[in-house]
Amino acid sequence: MRGLRLAGLMIGLVACQGSPSDPAPSPPDLTALKWLSSTADPVAHLTQQPATCLTQPTKPAVQRGALLFESPTLLGGQAAKAGLSCAACHRNGRGNPDFVFVGISGAPGTADVTHGLFSKLRADQVFNPVPIPDLATAEGRSRVDRSDPGILESFLSAQIIEEFSGTPPDRDAVSDLAAYIRALDDTTCDDDQLERVSWRREIQLIRAGLTQDAPRTSAYTNAMRAAAGRIHERFPEAEHAALRQKLIAFSRALEADESNSDFESDLRAIEMDLAAADASSLYNPEQLVGRWP
Repeated sequence: MRGLRLAGLMIGLVACQGSPSDPAPSPPDLTALKWLSSTADPVAHLTQQPATCLTQPTKPAVQRGALLFESPTLLGGQAAKAGLSCAACHRNGRGNPDFVFVGISGAPGTADVTHGLFSKLRADQVFNPVPIPDLATAEGRSRVDRSDPGILESFLSAQIIEEFSGTPPDRDAVSDLAAYIRALDDTTCDDDQLERVSWRREIQLIRAGLTQDAPRTSAYTNAMRAAAGRIHERFPEAEHAALRQKLIAFSRALEADESNSDFESDLRAIEMDLAAADASSLYNPEQLVGRWP
């Protein structure tokens, strides 16, 4: 009898551990993972980012520029089709040592900015990836004159048109993007300071695009919809179907630009739902650990 009891115990332990045929855990399908080096820690990358280092963080133009900086449609061309934004290479305006774009990057944290995939105008037919600069450091700030009006704006327009084959951006978008980049300054942060990746940041970006003085152009609408989309993918369907539907409806209303839409009221309602569901979202490290085989 004792032997039978031990045998039963062993069978129970094996059942709890799972069988060899159990499927391996599947990593979440998140945009933030598309450009991630295989050697990087995915949980850390998804939950932490360099701190926001800005000299004028509350200035409306700077906040709108931050919204555009995160938008995958701003660059246009193949970059937009791939979902690549300025922030993909420069997280929070900083660098990204874990960035890898197959065929464009060499070592992690590099990119060939004269590759023909994105544009033929600057293609040099040479594979020469260079380190992605941190735009908030003294070295990063010195790459383009940020003091004289118009120089940075001309540089940004040329980047979009020539490096990425994008549509010439409107003046408001370039002005706001330049305001954001001018405000980047790592002396406003502690060395290696990090902040949590959160839906609250995305809501803040959306609000920047909804302010009364924000231009009502496709660049801003697309950027706000992209921010809503980044929130949407962090709340898995099975657990958060109703919340996801609210985000989809909000995004469609932005696209339609209905004059009778109360976007702020809708956003506050979504915000309450996000706060209630935060612990079970893929913003929570505990929900991410164990999802990689």
